[in-house]
Amino acid sequence: MSSLPPIGAEGEARRDAALNLLRARRADLIRECTAAALRVALDRGEVCADDVRAVVPIPADISPKFVGVVFRDLADAGILHRAGFRNSTRPAAHARPLSLWRLADADAALAWLAAHPPTPADPAPAADPLDYAI
Repeated sequence: MSSLPPIGAEGEARRDAALNLLRARRADLIRECTAAALRVALDRGEVCADDVRAVVPIPADISPKFVGVVFRDLADAGILHRAGFRNSTRPAAHARPLSLWRLADADAALAWLAAHPPTPADPAPAADPLDYAI
């Protein structure tokens, strides 16, 4: 008698492989998007993919789904947690639901930003009432 893999195991394995490939090939863009997501979350208490895409231009040859790696990593780190859904405001997204992420650990968010300062290729962060330097 053969054992079947758990339901969804193949899909999760494919997703994880794709995310790992993105992490390797787009590390700089992921870092820039992660910083943007954290700044928005620190400022507003919540963030979604549209917020990140409004701040960081994603090259046309990269799928908009790319931003999902940012939220997965921040959720796995306990910095953000999913708090529901919000419809996208980008016309190309056809108002599809996006995960809405709430800030779970402001100290960890600030620590991440301090440990990953902008590089010369990154745009300078916009002036913000929060002081991100620790």
